[in-house]
Amino acid sequence: MRNYKRKTERGKTSETLLRRAADAVIEDGKPVKTVAREFEICHMTLHRFVVKLKAGKTPTTGYKPRLVFTSEQEKELANYILKCSSIYFGLLPGEVRKLAYECAVKFSLENIPPSWHKNRETGADWFTGFIKRNPLLSIRTPEATSVGRASAFNRHNVNEFFSKLSEILLKYKLTPSRIWILDETGVSTVLKPKKIVAQKGTKQIKILLHLL
Repeated sequence: MRNYKRKTERGKTSETLLRRAADAVIEDGKPVKTVAREFEICHMTLHRFVVKLKAGKTPTTGYKPRLVFTSEQEKELANYILKCSSIYFGLLPGEVRKLAYECAVKFSLENIPPSWHKNRETGADWFTGFIKRNPLLSIRTPEATSVGRASAFNRHNVNEFFSKLSEILLKYKLTPSRIWILDETGVSTVLKPKKIVAQKGTKQIKILLHLL
């Protein structure tokens, strides 16, 4: 369903064509089926259109997608996801689906599909459509960052490091040729991260991981 292809042409008749056909029925008094054949449209579609016009209603054409959230609600959800990724707490696709379901329940929305209630999360098709409707979002693989590294990397600690480095270089009169870079032990304190939903186009995406 994520790459759905239409099997019929139902719902694709333009309103302009329907109004021309309806005028032929209402003003010229032609039969609905005759006009439908002339304009090559479904006679039942034309019949419903004519009935609404005669009743003084404003007929609509085509099908509208059965959206659960409004565009404003989806925008708010997308902004929250972007905020999470910017502070090292990016959400996995499954977590986004669960969060969206919880929001739908919290907002008391009317169009919640039964499958959402059963699985307590949105469907995969909804998630795919949500990503497409919000082009700033994308599924990315973040760079794993330990809590210690993220919390220690701040202006004060960086200035303190270079201040002490300068003191040692001056104290022992060390030249660049005397400076060696020793690799770490190779024991990782973080696990391999899974793909998260983050902002598209950002060069670096990081996430905090704890050592288990």
